[in-house]
Amino acid sequence: MSGTNVAEGLSSTWWWFLVLGIVYVIVGFVAIGNPMVSTMAIDFVLGIMLLIGGVISIVGSFFSGDWKRFLLILISGILYLVVGYLLLRNPMVGVLTLTILLSAFLVVEGIFKIINAFQVKPAPNWGWLLVSGIASVILGVLIYAEFPASSMFIIGLLVGIYFLINGFSMIMLSFAVKQPA
Repeated sequence: MSGTNVAEGLSSTWWWFLVLGIVYVIVGFVAIGNPMVSTMAIDFVLGIMLLIGGVISIVGSFFSGDWKRFLLILISGILYLVVGYLLLRNPMVGVLTLTILLSAFLVVEGIFKIINAFQVKPAPNWGWLLVSGIASVILGVLIYAEFPASSMFIIGLLVGIYFLINGFSMIMLSFAVKQPA
């Protein structure tokens, strides 16, 4: 299916992308406007998701077929339950832990992007990958440098920015598929 056919197929539901985009933008502004509340909400939602995932994994382990898979899935499910419970029991410790993990992730991901940029260097626009990698490392270092103060707002702020970007892209997509070229 060509790109034109896809756009034509989406044109009848363009309004759905517009509504979704507007909702995302609103959620993004709310999250950015209340980053501490957003950070705590994310910790809570993640805790609930881990508890649900743990229960599903533990139940699923009994249908795994052999004892090796059973044991691995059961242990994984128990780990989900424990981490989910800890996030819900003490949200501040959860937020601190998530912030450190985010900082470490950004630094490691940035280093990999920088390495990858030099591996694809002859390719056109390889510098954008390098810039992205450097930005990731700098952001990770800045988050860690302001730790623990950054913990209360950084996750909510970044999720808010994420929703804004997705919202605006959905809105632009809705206009693009409304009247296919």
